[in-house]
Amino acid sequence: MIKYKYFFGSDKRSLNFLNTIYTQYNKVKVVTLEPKKTGRGRKITSNPVQIYCEQNDIEYSYYQEENIYEDMEYGIVASFAKIFTNNFITNNKPLFNIHLSLLPKYKGPTPVESALLNLEKFSGYTIFKINKNVDTGDIIYQKTLNIEGKYATEVYEQIYESFHIDILNIDFYKKGQIQENIVSNTRKFFKEDFNIQELTIQNAKSKIRAFDYLGPAFIKYNNINLKILNYSEIEQGSSIELSDGLLYPLNVIPEGKSKMLFEDYLRGLK
Repeated sequence: MIKYKYFFGSDKRSLNFLNTIYTQYNKVKVVTLEPKKTGRGRKITSNPVQIYCEQNDIEYSYYQEENIYEDMEYGIVASFAKIFTNNFITNNKPLFNIHLSLLPKYKGPTPVESALLNLEKFSGYTIFKINKNVDTGDIIYQKTLNIEGKYATEVYEQIYESFHIDILNIDFYKKGQIQENIVSNTRKFFKEDFNIQELTIQNAKSKIRAFDYLGPAFIKYNNINLKILNYSEIEQGSSIELSDGLLYPLNVIPEGKSKMLFEDYLRGLK
């Protein structure tokens, strides 16, 4: 029987990992999630991984927890919106998750954002063998990266590029190392977490950088919600006053409008 590398993923953050695996291995099959209703119109929409597979003629199927993949050599998991049952793990070949932190630090759903909010200088990514407990399996590969001062989208891109280079040096058959050191956890973020109203300059900047992918951060300005995509460290002619100083936004999205320069937005108010 021909054996395949399997990839499990279901959102936009899966795509760069899938692209690397697809280009490096000849025999790949993908497992993703069924289309679901999204948006105000509740239109049934395929996820980005399924769309990528259809565009690149990659064989894919939908995840069912009772499935047994007899032709799977091993599985690589990245940003897959399902927690595997113990039976699924037991009945299938080893599954390896790509987690975007240096485990056991920042377990859970938002490792990149949490590291940036906590002003970490270094983070990275970890590949570990999945077991019945979340983010606790033996580590087979770990890469440290400098994330100081970066935006979340930059950190994601940094990890993608590193994985693309590293993959040929990752041994998925090696005996992993038990996770050691101090454990920390992350949580899911909600809209109210993106609000920078009345924050200090440092806290506002860390939120703008951390949430440029999930958010973005916003503030109530001129009686509307103003999304702030990035800012300047250099004093500008246009600013927003926060609790302990001035923030100099560069690109913003006013409520109900498209992305624009902050200066252009202010000019339109006159």
